[in-house]
Amino acid sequence: MAIFKGSKTKPVEDDAKADPRLGHAKDVYMGGRFKIVTLDTIPAREVLGTFGLIVSRSYNFDSAFYGLIAQALEVNADAILGYRESVAFHPEGDRYYSCYGTAVRLKPVK
Repeated sequence: MAIFKGSKTKPVEDDAKADPRLGHAKDVYMGGRFKIVTLDTIPAREVLGTFGLIVSRSYNFDSAFYGLIAQALEVNADAILGYRESVAFHPEGDRYYSCYGTAVRLKPVK
């Protein structure tokens, strides 16, 4: 007797291996060289310029979060302000994560 199961449409491979930018973004964030805040400002820091809203989505939260940082690093941002995240639940039980915020360049600390 054979039992047939439906195949999932989401990729099952490790996103960090597929995209080396995610590994670099994780290293930068975990090293404390990149700020992410839910506020509109960073206390005692001045914003020099904004690069606009950036969004990253994935079935894996780490890929969505570090993908957001990777996008910000590509435009030479120093931080993400107004960080938000959301999760959508698929009827099959999967979760789809979205992370977003405003990429900004900060004035250097003197």
